[in-house]
Amino acid sequence: MTSFSGADLIAQALAALNIKHVFGIVSIHNMPMFDAINRLGKTAIIDVRHEQAGTHAADGYARATGGLGVMIASTGPGTSNTVTGLYEAQYGSSRVLVITGQADTAFYGRGVGYVHEAEQQVAMLQSVCRRVESPRHITQLGPCLQSVITDLFTGRPAPGALEIPIDLQYAETEPFAIEYPKAVNYLPEPKAITAAAARIESASRRIIIAGGGVIAADASEALCRLAEKLDCPVITTVDGRGAISELHPRSIGNYYNSAGMYAALQDADVTIAIGTRFAVGVDGQFQAQTPPGDLIQIDIDGPMIGRTHHAKFPIVADARAAIEALDAAITSTDVNDDQFNQKIWEARDGLRQAMRKRLGKDFPQIMDLIRAQLPEDGLFVRDQTISAYNWGNQQFPILRPRTSMNPSSGAIGPGFPMSLGAAIGAGKKTVIVHGDGGFMFHATELATAAQYQVPLVILVFNDSGYGVLRWLQDTRFGRINETDLGKVAFAKMADSMGVPGARVQSVPEFEQHLKTAMAAKGPYLIDIDMAHLDPMEISIMPKKQVELGKD
Repeated sequence: MTSFSGADLIAQALAALNIKHVFGIVSIHNMPMFDAINRLGKTAIIDVRHEQAGTHAADGYARATGGLGVMIASTGPGTSNTVTGLYEAQYGSSRVLVITGQADTAFYGRGVGYVHEAEQQVAMLQSVCRRVESPRHITQLGPCLQSVITDLFTGRPAPGALEIPIDLQYAETEPFAIEYPKAVNYLPEPKAITAAAARIESASRRIIIAGGGVIAADASEALCRLAEKLDCPVITTVDGRGAISELHPRSIGNYYNSAGMYAALQDADVTIAIGTRFAVGVDGQFQAQTPPGDLIQIDIDGPMIGRTHHAKFPIVADARAAIEALDAAITSTDVNDDQFNQKIWEARDGLRQAMRKRLGKDFPQIMDLIRAQLPEDGLFVRDQTISAYNWGNQQFPILRPRTSMNPSSGAIGPGFPMSLGAAIGAGKKTVIVHGDGGFMFHATELATAAQYQVPLVILVFNDSGYGVLRWLQDTRFGRINETDLGKVAFAKMADSMGVPGARVQSVPEFEQHLKTAMAAKGPYLIDIDMAHLDPMEISIMPKKQVELGKD
């Protein structure tokens, strides 16, 4: 009779949780798990080229599917590489599980220089995870894994980690049933709903701000019903994009932080904020943008309510449960004041036109070509780059939930590996908009995209450097330093790793190769030489008045 090991327990747990793909890099400290997963044959392993990229890919996988993204790493240096990915997952409220090895229990904590020794690995992981477990005996392995899984699927989504000493991976044990926790209905307090509904009914100028919590709760349909019932404008945060189709007549889009839109909203007597923490941004520039009128704030994470702005009507609940409860409690059919709405529609349309005009003549065409060729259920991922700031995060229409993605933490570099994981998880054509500087962080994952023929269209907007930072330096200091990187031939780089591609210098060339990329079954890279395109007017954030460097 074949023995059953700790590694087999992990493999069977992944299968029981219906996890179709995991990302990983094989090592002497996780080989038993890789072998067990492949022997069982229920979960496919995606071999990434770097642990940070693999963790970002697991994050993209989780966001695209609404499920769990898993990265299997090695102890020590391998696990330290996952920390940046876990940081992003924590910032973006994403369910990512890192499973890693650890030194043999006989040597753990003795400081004798065991290979990849990492005695403070748990503490390191705890700095970016909500729950970390480290079994010391084989009988603890199953319960430890279950406790992490339960935590990840309880309340606000968050990353977690499990380290498994190598001897426990080999150790004989009994099967242990791992399962998702029973669904907990985070229902709102009836009194809170009654009070909020009464205030909404008494108001005539209401707005809704929808954040990522709406998407996490699968509450998009409920949101649309409420917005239509109230004839209420819906503003989304960048992580809430797709909560309502941006072609919906009541959709404003991700424009709350735009000065013109914020001014138009000031006559609102009620703001209904759902699943957003009101991130304050760089230099705290958005903290002063107090939501107009009485704030009704809905969040599954109670401590987040009122943290940035005072909430007169706090509602601790799952977004969908709260929206449905409000909808049921609102019996008045009075809709929003027409003049108030009209002012906001005009501000929205004017803002869209003004921002489009600032893009010059080439970039609007590029944006329109992408939207025309990307299916409604196709994914649109952005890294932190000029094109994302100036049109990707606001002007490119997002039509469905879980089809928009960007690094929530503001980091540069995660976009490409996130898009890799998202495309694998969703099984849909995925477009990634990247800058050349950030793309170099994880360019080696081109080999991963080629190996698994991931349906990715990789758009590298190439300005030979860190364009966002270059603009900020010039704006704030009047000079540029350390942001020019030289021009890389990305199409040639991609071809060397098995990804076809081309460099383009005009809109007609882009259109031609975009059609080829969209028709391709696997990945395709387009290197867009921005030096040959009509330049866009950059407008990222307000200029900070500084005196640094002045004589």
